Amino acid sequence: MSSVVMPADIEISPTLRVMDLEKELSFYRKYLNLEVNQHGTGDDGFEFVELGFAGRFKASEAPLLVLKHDPNAKEPPHDFAGLFHFAILVPDRKSLAYAYSALENSGMKFDGFADHLVSESLYLHDPESNGIEIYRDKPRNEWPHDEKGMIIMDTLPLDLRSLLVELEEVERIHAIPLPQGAKIGHIHLRVTNLEKSIQFYQHKLGFKMTVDWRRLGASFLAAGNYHHHIGLNIWHSSGGHPHMKQEAGLDMFTITVLNESLMHALASELRNGALTESKDGNELSVSDTDSIQILIR
Repeated sequence: MSSVVMPADIEISPTLRVMDLEKELSFYRKYLNLEVNQHGTGDDGFEFVELGFAGRFKASEAPLLVLKHDPNAKEPPHDFAGLFHFAILVPDRKSLAYAYSALENSGMKFDGFADHLVSESLYLHDPESNGIEIYRDKPRNEWPHDEKGMIIMDTLPLDLRSLLVELEEVERIHAIPLPQGAKIGHIHLRVTNLEKSIQFYQHKLGFKMTVDWRRLGASFLAAGNYHHHIGLNIWHSSGGHPHMKQEAGLDMFTITVLNESLMHALASELRNGALTESKDGNELSVSDTDSIQILIR
């Protein structure tokens, strides 16, 4: 077992490798009302755009989302390991009602809706088929647990009529999709071997399993007492292709931690793997069992 325990106060930020930057930018600006906080060229030579909320970006603050432009990126195979969806957490149920109304007003076609017992969710995708979840958490005292203390989740129909009752008619008409307090709540990955992925995220990165759906081909892991920060599934990717750097979709994701001693512990834990460490020790880069790159800073 790992001696590392991932703390609850982490931030997650995905980077997407996109083929058509203008189309992707237009989508995130139009439908999610995100702003460009930084635009430049990375050390790898690729143009990138960091997206977030106007007036809230600081150099030390993780962007909500990064788009990396690679016009030569390849379409991944059908059984690829990579992104299932990234999930944007809004502060409350009224914020979720705003998001639903704003997206519906703008003509968005949703992929689905769900009540997961611990949360309520809207599902959609961007022009390059990257999955997006927008959700709100139910109060923690309402989260159900089994006799072993594990969190119970399900996928039930979302009561959209009840959701819309949160807003007055004028609020529905002038709804904005995401409030300033929105952030990435979790990332859900397609993996090729569920047990190997669970072992990596538990024993190497210090996440703990909170929802055990292994008999259904999935598992959910968290830092602290959250329902999950990392989702894993093999629904379409069991025994499939590991992640390839040149593929469109998830390029990497960043985990920001606030504890310097944790960085030293993680470096020690990851030393036997494909670890790259910055000279000042403020960044660690490692690949999971499907070659998905993770930057810990």
